[in-house]
Amino acid sequence: MVLIRTTGRAATPGSSSEKAAQAQGVGSGVLVSADGKVVTAAHVVKSEAAIEVSFLDGEPIQASVVWMAPSADLALLQLARVPPAAVVATFGNSDLLETGDQVFTIGAPYGANHSLAVGWVSARRLPSPVYEDATPLELLQTDLSVFGGNSGGPLLNVDGEVVGIVTHVLSGDGAASGPSFSVAGNVVKRLLLDERRTWFGVESFMLEGPLAEAFNLPQPAGLLVQSVSPASLAAKLGLRGGTVQAAIADVPVFLGGDVLIEILGVPVVASPRFMSTFLAALDKVTAGDTVTARVWRAGRVVSLDAVVPSP
Repeated sequence: MVLIRTTGRAATPGSSSEKAAQAQGVGSGVLVSADGKVVTAAHVVKSEAAIEVSFLDGEPIQASVVWMAPSADLALLQLARVPPAAVVATFGNSDLLETGDQVFTIGAPYGANHSLAVGWVSARRLPSPVYEDATPLELLQTDLSVFGGNSGGPLLNVDGEVVGIVTHVLSGDGAASGPSFSVAGNVVKRLLLDERRTWFGVESFMLEGPLAEAFNLPQPAGLLVQSVSPASLAAKLGLRGGTVQAAIADVPVFLGGDVLIEILGVPVVASPRFMSTFLAALDKVTAGDTVTARVWRAGRVVSLDAVVPSP
């Protein structure tokens, strides 16, 4: 298990100080390869955050995001270096887990590094309408007591094998904790280690209706780009993120970036079908392909293209 600390931009309208515009985050992760790959939860590592990873010795190591599976809330990091004594985790077969099996996790609740929580599998959840890279996102529900900072940590079986990645907790108003959920380990392996689709790497905000008209868009909807992750396909395309803090309907956003109006030949529309169609098109992209996008930039439509690099 590793501790992950991040520093990134925070959309805080009304704040003018540079210090106030920095958001600090903490989470957990697990080393999964000898060359320094670390798995964590996607919400732990924002696309423009500076990331530091620490092992037991506490020495921070720089890391960068190399891939994300947003629907699964999973991210893969690459460490700048690997400590000599670091131990690579072993994955177990999560399909063998049954309700009532004992599991545990080691994480950093509220930053308390390498804390152990023990519990049992409460249920297996398969949200059938949700897919990432054509993979059903099976979740393991547990009664582990996990809190902020545990996200991204490994769910382990009694043999110490990784059988899931902790992603979120359900809790009611006033409740300190509730049922915790982890993405099943076999899903993690397929998405992050075995079969990875091209990573687009954009955080965005949907503009539709009156908002689209206020931005003078040439169509009924568009995606206002908030941030672009380095080394992603969006970065290769030259997409620009926002720089000016503001609020739209009380939602903090960054203005001044591109508005995506078409990606991979798929026009942006305010419908769930758009995302499924876009992801289906992204699934077909391979290294060496030329990809295209159209954006609304400075009051005019700009066409962008890039060649997909090798993974």
